Amino acid sequence: MKKTYHTIRKQGKVNEQELATFLTKNGQGLLPMVDLIEQSRMACDQLIDVTGRAVLQAVLQLSAAQVAGGPQQQGKRRSASVVFYGRQAGQVLFSDRKLQVERPRLRTRGRGRTKEVEIPAYTAMQDQSPLGEHMLDTLLCGVSSRNYKEVIPQMNYAN
Repeated sequence: MKKTYHTIRKQGKVNEQELATFLTKNGQGLLPMVDLIEQSRMACDQLIDVTGRAVLQAVLQLSAAQVAGGPQQQGKRRSASVVFYGRQAGQVLFSDRKLQVERPRLRTRGRGRTKEVEIPAYTAMQDQSPLGEHMLDTLLCGVSSRNYKEVIPQMNYAN
């Protein structure tokens, strides 16, 4: 059974050009749409920012709970050797900028020998290594993941 397909050739281009000309001459009708697009973009950016910060905070809390042997529980004494010890302001790298976060603090338990315990996720978020960015740039330049052998020497020099 033969299928027919509809294609748009010159007629579609002509109509598109006429529509663009009409909208250019009568641009006042487009201003509300431009305003709506700008507002929706700002709303999306704000949503991504709020969600991104919440995810970072959750990752920090989960990482701290993993090191401490369980989640922080208000009012309960823990018998673990690592305990929660409040929160502290900090910064983490997120894409091309630094974000302010509140990181949980952990300390070892014991008389006279308490010391700060590192949170692995916070330490990883502090890393300024360009390796991930360099890999992304390489992939975006069209290097197939199947041809990774050609990229490996470059990656060694990036560090």
